[in-house]
Amino acid sequence: EDQFNKTIDQGLRILNDMENALRAENKKILSGAEAFKLYDTYGFPLDLTREILEEKGYTVDEEGFAASMKEQQDRARSARKTTNYMGADATVYDQIDTSITSEFCGYNNLSCESEITVITSSDELDESGNVIREAAITDFLGEGQKGTIIVEKTPFYATMGGQQGDQGTIETSSGKFEVEDTIKLRGGRVGHVGTVLSGMISMGEKAVLTVNETDRHDTEKNHSATHLLQKALKIVLGDHVEQKGSYVAKDRLRFDFSHFQAMTGEEISRTEDLVNKEIQAALPVETRIMDIESAKKTGAMALFGEKYGDEVRVVTMGDFSIELCGGTHVSNTSQILLFKIISESGVAAGVRRIEALTGKAVLDYYKKQEQILFEAANTLKTSPAELTDRIIHLQKEIKDLNSENESLKNKLASSALGDVMDQVKEVGGVKLLAVSVPDTDGGELRNLGDELKEKIGEGVILLASSKNGKVSLVAMVTPEAQKKGAHAGNLIKKAAGIVGGGGGGRPNMAQAGGKKPENIPAMIEAMPSILGEQLG
Repeated sequence: EDQFNKTIDQGLRILNDMENALRAENKKILSGAEAFKLYDTYGFPLDLTREILEEKGYTVDEEGFAASMKEQQDRARSARKTTNYMGADATVYDQIDTSITSEFCGYNNLSCESEITVITSSDELDESGNVIREAAITDFLGEGQKGTIIVEKTPFYATMGGQQGDQGTIETSSGKFEVEDTIKLRGGRVGHVGTVLSGMISMGEKAVLTVNETDRHDTEKNHSATHLLQKALKIVLGDHVEQKGSYVAKDRLRFDFSHFQAMTGEEISRTEDLVNKEIQAALPVETRIMDIESAKKTGAMALFGEKYGDEVRVVTMGDFSIELCGGTHVSNTSQILLFKIISESGVAAGVRRIEALTGKAVLDYYKKQEQILFEAANTLKTSPAELTDRIIHLQKEIKDLNSENESLKNKLASSALGDVMDQVKEVGGVKLLAVSVPDTDGGELRNLGDELKEKIGEGVILLASSKNGKVSLVAMVTPEAQKKGAHAGNLIKKAAGIVGGGGGGRPNMAQAGGKKPENIPAMIEAMPSILGEQLG
């Protein structure tokens, strides 16, 4: 999941670079090749790329996109070796007899017996990552070997529609295979990808396939919760909300949807409360197989851009939610137990993302938050109930101490400067005080400048200091000195040049920095001449 988010973020950056290139070249159409690169490399659906670009006045060469897609498919067919999940050779799957298919029996069963029809091995690599034996269709897999098993009938749900594939075991009389992932293959086949734990798995054997029950049920809770969430978002935010993507696994759910701005805290709370209300209402979850036209007439929500067959599964949750969906679900919303939104963020222009937890994961989340709360209270030597008051009290203490510290630093800087009024010079009828203050930062110099400005009355002040090898400069010019031509921003620009830096500012006050503290004396000595040039 972390890697998926990194890939999406990288894709967003690439799209931004493409937009900048279009702008620089004064073009309005993103090439099909580049749109396909986003799709193929970074997992960006074409409709999402189109939507992001249209908001900024650009379009996509969709014919070019289709041509790039066909070119890749042709290349894949002719390629001798193209890798797929866990290093399995994609052409291995292409070599499977087209008459072999898989029937899914896992909506109501988590275990069934079936015959093994295909076994493929995975690439075997040496320690350097070089292929020492290529993936191939084989008659058996031995202990420790990785591969893919296909059977006639399976209770394992393959990754589709955002729902992650099942995990579990395949056992025969001679061996045990751990299913680490379940993938959808072309031709209606389901691939069980994993490793032989013990013994040997052979072609033609009868096998017992068993889905990890806990993981499946947790995944179903999260999947059913996304249906409740989508309807709740439409109620809270409006009918413009449409699903843009989802990720449903055993430990969490993610739901991407169309919305034009970040959700407020109140909107998040209302959405969460509404979902939990329908969970507590114990709504029956029912599934019907219908023809697509009849399903549309029921008002069932469909995923934008998704292609559906002549027959579809319609999942209803009481009178609250009705959607087209091929995934697995709880039989009653009460089985979800609890729903908690843990984050809401933006992933693209006009696309928001909610990440949430359900069931026991919510209880674990609250337990962790409670632990953090008790640890924080213990650290601050108070109780959880009084933690907020304790933090407010400490913040006030810190604010008072910072104020006191600033006051002491200003007094220290003033003390270090000493009585400098005897260093005031007059240039063209304007008083000038240019002095160096040791080990003082810019903020302290400004405060010191304000003090000296009151003492000098009317004139020009320039203060310099060196701290940690860096120079800080502050220039101040009073109103009467400005009338005679003095300008703080122009003064400090020339002064900063002498100490190897730069800066500027307003006529009355300016700041700058430099890299050559050894030149401060020379700069102070040059100030009468610099001011004289301004005064003419």
